[in-house]
Amino acid sequence: MEFRQIRYTLAVAKQRSFTKAASRLNISQSAVSEQVRLLEEEVGFPLFARTPRGIELTDRGRTFLYEAERVVGDLLSLSDTARRLKGAISDTLTIGMGSGMAQIFMPRLFPRLHEILPGVRLELLTAPTKNIFNELHEERIDAGLAIETDPDRLPAGLVFFRLTTAELALIVPPKHPLARSKAPVDIGRLLAEPIIMSELTVGYGQAVLSLFTDLGTRPNILAIADNIETIKVIVQSGKGIAIVPRACAENEVALGVLKALAITPSRSVALSLFRRRQPLSRRKESFLTSLQDALKDS
Repeated sequence: MEFRQIRYTLAVAKQRSFTKAASRLNISQSAVSEQVRLLEEEVGFPLFARTPRGIELTDRGRTFLYEAERVVGDLLSLSDTARRLKGAISDTLTIGMGSGMAQIFMPRLFPRLHEILPGVRLELLTAPTKNIFNELHEERIDAGLAIETDPDRLPAGLVFFRLTTAELALIVPPKHPLARSKAPVDIGRLLAEPIIMSELTVGYGQAVLSLFTDLGTRPNILAIADNIETIKVIVQSGKGIAIVPRACAENEVALGVLKALAITPSRSVALSLFRRRQPLSRRKESFLTSLQDALKDS
């Protein structure tokens, strides 16, 4: 039984397709099929069954590959140990982060970074929520910080842990007529306002859109941007308004270039740490636990 056989078979199980697994592994489909066949001969029972829905694990295959994932995690831990013994730079933890999340989470992390993640080099990727989910699914990042979304829109194999919640607020230029409002601004007053939106099917864009669909209407969308920084700059130009997590606009509010106003009905979004269900090496698992503890509300 070879490690390569297990690795290829786990890829097929994850992708539910020999073709997609071959593409992910950057090898031919015939090579993947051959290694899976050899492993099935070795263990003495089929790991996969073909159904009208495609490739499915057999009951024994599911149990076998569950244990195989644990073994792979142990082998990855050995690689970590070897790097430490050689005196090499320890681990790299790659984190995807939704736009605007830095203002919320980085102050919690970096003052104690070396205590929380000793010897770890962080690689931070800022991307829209949908991209973070895709990067996690394709195993290009270790974890993601993003806004919770409808579970039906979450790719299979991902799980999440809630860290905090963030109030949504209306942001307008300081000279906008709404900037003088003392009471929370009713969403009904915004129907004619040109609004800058984010991705509409996931993340906080979905939450904002639901504020209008709850009224049986749609917002007057001027533009759709894939990041909060762009949204804030457009609003500063005086060409539109937006609804974003209040914490994401605190710096601009402090500088006096934006006003943040409460809305009614009020709405909050949940911010969570997303990861793959499949285990990482033991050290990376411990790092993710430490990261989660550091970022969640105390």
